[in-house]
Amino acid sequence: MIAYPTDTVYGLGCDPKNKAAVERLLEIKERPVDMGLILLGSSIDGVEEWLDINKQQKETLENENDLPTTYLVPKTKHAPPWISGKHPSIAIRITKKDPVPLLHSILESPIVSTSANFHGGPELKSFAEVENELSGIVDFILEGPSDANAKPSRIVDILTNEIIRG
Repeated sequence: MIAYPTDTVYGLGCDPKNKAAVERLLEIKERPVDMGLILLGSSIDGVEEWLDINKQQKETLENENDLPTTYLVPKTKHAPPWISGKHPSIAIRITKKDPVPLLHSILESPIVSTSANFHGGPELKSFAEVENELSGIVDFILEGPSDANAKPSRIVDILTNEIIRG
């Protein structure tokens, strides 16, 4: 379980294929499993079998956006319920911003990404804030650049292009 800078706010993350790690993350955040979690990676490599998408939707997912954009993508029967929650989709965002490509290569898949805070609390936007709140709770805090004015990503339904948030 790590805290790390993302392309938006600091995130909490773990291996999405490790159910025990995801359960620990949810316990720390005091977040119900049925809400689902976002995956953050440099591509969809490692979770392709979880996503029910065509070639055009894959290109949409993997192309950079002007704004950090999380897509809701229909899931397959292979998608673990501890990632999708009660939803018929997987939330996934692709970025090339460090340290995401490194984390992706280590895990050989996207990483779970949820804001580094307690459920319903304010997002933590700096290393100092994360260290103050989560030191001793998470296994490691990765220091890196973050934007104090950052907001959580916009969320778009990949099938309808409807903007859900943002």
